[in-house]
Amino acid sequence: MGEAMAEGRFALRNKSQLCLIASVLILAAGCNNPPPSDQQIQQKAAKTTEQVKQGAQQAASEARSAAATAEDKINAVAAGVKQGLQNGTSAAPINLNTASSQQLEMLPGITPAKAQRIIAGRPYTAPSDLVGRKLLSQEQFDQISGKVTAQ
Repeated sequence: MGEAMAEGRFALRNKSQLCLIASVLILAAGCNNPPPSDQQIQQKAAKTTEQVKQGAQQAASEARSAAATAEDKINAVAAGVKQGLQNGTSAAPINLNTASSQQLEMLPGITPAKAQRIIAGRPYTAPSDLVGRKLLSQEQFDQISGKVTAQ
């Protein structure tokens, strides 16, 4: 994301410098001719400024697009990592009576706050105690029921 913004600023700076050099060359070429009037100078400056403004707007638009693309990629990577952690849990069920907060958070739908409530509610005689004690809804419990035990 920072790289795209740096490229946009670099492109804007180059365009600005190019326009400034072009303006100086135009004015220098006019030295052999009668000096331009104030109105002509003003018009040339306005035209050059408009060109620089258009270049800056295009560079900003490209930078915003690059930033949005980078953000989408970062979000996709984060979602993939989370999914990999959830799917990568071992075949052995997680014991609700001994699991750490981090282990519980790897279960689908278990947030850090829910993990802490589960830990605070120990001991459990059966995984369904989570529903009976209103720590999880039945729907939430159904997502983890095959992945937990209360031995």
